[in-house]
Amino acid sequence: MKDRLVQATLEEMKSRSLKFTMDDLARKLHVSKSSIYKMVESKEDLVRLVMHWAMERFDRKAETLLHGEGPVNRRLMAFCGLFFDTFWYLPDAVNEDLESRYEDIWKEWESYRESKFDDMVALLKEGVDKGEYRKVNLPVVRQCVFYAAQGLTDPAFLREMNMTGKDVLEILEDIMLKGLEKQEHGQSPAAPAKEGEKSR
Repeated sequence: MKDRLVQATLEEMKSRSLKFTMDDLARKLHVSKSSIYKMVESKEDLVRLVMHWAMERFDRKAETLLHGEGPVNRRLMAFCGLFFDTFWYLPDAVNEDLESRYEDIWKEWESYRESKFDDMVALLKEGVDKGEYRKVNLPVVRQCVFYAAQGLTDPAFLREMNMTGKDVLEILEDIMLKGLEKQEHGQSPAAPAKEGEKSR
């Protein structure tokens, strides 16, 4: 029942941020409100439960990526996908409501999210140590990814570009891991031929 409660709360948060009521959840789950209060003491307690559930889920999935086998690049991209799915699954309004209504939960959530960038850098360092990536200033890379992630996942930007977070992740991966420099002969292999132009 607790898993059902978490999933129902996530659905409400995704569509209505934190403006849902316990009555809304009870109707959604087809249970009495008193049944919900047997599992959580208040709405704040419920929100904390959901955020902790998301953190624990992230940690379980990230463990095999951070300490598993296989190419670092593959694990890094899977980690980035998990990061986007976890921290940008819910709309920005949820963070705004958390900050204004439940500041302690918001601070814990923000601190946890920021710590995951350190895990990302640990994977990058492993890639450098194994020769998969060239040596770079990793603290600078961390800051670049940190601020890029915030800007590129802005809902207004995604709507304007008609893109999803996954689309942005793939482009960011291409730029970060392959760079902006053109390939040999000054031509990027991904560049399409212009209409009416014959291939040489």
